[in-house]
Amino acid sequence: MAKTTAKLENQKTNLAPLFLPKSVAHVGASPKSALGRFNFSRFLQLMKYEGKIYPVNPKYAEVLDLPCYPHLGAVPDDIDVAILAVPAEHCPDVLSSVQPGKVKFVIIHTSGFGEINKHDLEARILSLAREKGFRVVGPNCMGVYSQQGRTGFWREHWEIVDRPGSIGFISQSGGHAVNVILGGMDSGINFNKVISLGNQIDVSISELLEYMGADDTIGVVGIYIESVKDGRRFLQAVKHVSRRKPVLVWKGGITATGKSAAATHTGSIAGNEQIFTSAMRQAGAIIVPDLHQMLRLLRILQPQFQLPGSRMAIFSPGGGNSVSISDIFSLQPGLSLSRLTAETQDKLRSLLPEENVDVKNPIDPGAVGMMRLNQLIEAVGADPNIDSLLVLVAADYLSNIKSEESRVLAVEMITDMLATYTTRIQKPVFALLQQQRQNHEDFDRYRRVMVSKMNEKGIPWIDGSFREVAEVFSLLARYKNYRTSERA
Repeated sequence: MAKTTAKLENQKTNLAPLFLPKSVAHVGASPKSALGRFNFSRFLQLMKYEGKIYPVNPKYAEVLDLPCYPHLGAVPDDIDVAILAVPAEHCPDVLSSVQPGKVKFVIIHTSGFGEINKHDLEARILSLAREKGFRVVGPNCMGVYSQQGRTGFWREHWEIVDRPGSIGFISQSGGHAVNVILGGMDSGINFNKVISLGNQIDVSISELLEYMGADDTIGVVGIYIESVKDGRRFLQAVKHVSRRKPVLVWKGGITATGKSAAATHTGSIAGNEQIFTSAMRQAGAIIVPDLHQMLRLLRILQPQFQLPGSRMAIFSPGGGNSVSISDIFSLQPGLSLSRLTAETQDKLRSLLPEENVDVKNPIDPGAVGMMRLNQLIEAVGADPNIDSLLVLVAADYLSNIKSEESRVLAVEMITDMLATYTTRIQKPVFALLQQQRQNHEDFDRYRRVMVSKMNEKGIPWIDGSFREVAEVFSLLARYKNYRTSERA
């Protein structure tokens, strides 16, 4: 089977029809699953897919007001993508009816293959792929979301398909492919293409990374990977693509327990973690530890935002916060809380009351100083020792404002100021959104309003603990240094 897999992977296939299909066949379509999670024909209708949809099921003459065909061979036209949602043991018979050259790509949604040691089924699928001339995505996968192609694999995808995005995401895990989109839906993360590969017996992560690297509509690529079947090709792809755009790699199966889970999940054999991480960093990849950090990095790395530098200035009201930030950020490799020039410190003192403020870095402007934050940002932004600014915005503080009208006005003022000064000082200004009290109706609502306004006005924001945020900026500083050294 290894030789067959390698032969198929080394083909130079045009992957565009996989993401921009003109026709999709759904094998296993049923009117009974009209409200089900995996009714792919219905998803295409909800997403206003503009190509042809061909339901396939011998039990029905019609599904969702569309003619239903008894088998793939009965479909009258060529098929760009065929989605198989039938039991694993039936998949070879389904594909046997296909005439050579009729189908370009087959997405096998079904599980029950190599992940439970049924490698013989995978070998039969690969043999049919070679004979019939199609490529295989999966098995044991969710499939493809394409904003431009208006295709998806989850019921909420129709809600976001009209939002153009610049993010590509490649995942061996179907669950992570689902969750990365759900996590981005209301937090300013807009996806262009997402694909779940499952067991990746044919179309590989390396091949998809090469494709997304050459795709000018994609500005950053995230990857969740459990195993690499073509290590040299993957390493070369990461190195090539990371010179043009960020590549984020989240590796699963880094412990003995995780490796065991990966083998059950997608039939993967996870390799040595230290060797993998070292090779990825040398190739320019940003190593990501979990879903939350992946989402934070994807949001900030969208092409409309500037990359932060390593010399940061942080505005944080409260002495305790300043101490914690100083400790945590100073421990992160590649970051420095640079000392402000004497001229900048004098300017800050002239803007602030004498008591309970700190004009070093982090800058504690006190409650009064926060009302003059626009002037403070402009002063610090002009400092030659500073590359980027981070402003702590506490959603909880809005509850101290008595009237709803004043709260809304405060949100508008804060977000207008952040948006204006990012442009004016020509250095990136990031908002650190914090909310100490969780699961409180008022605080949660104001946080949602703040996030919505930041997304609307194009403000790069981040949330999380000080440690999580410091880790993100450390990774970004490392990547910026890599890009600078590669250009040199």
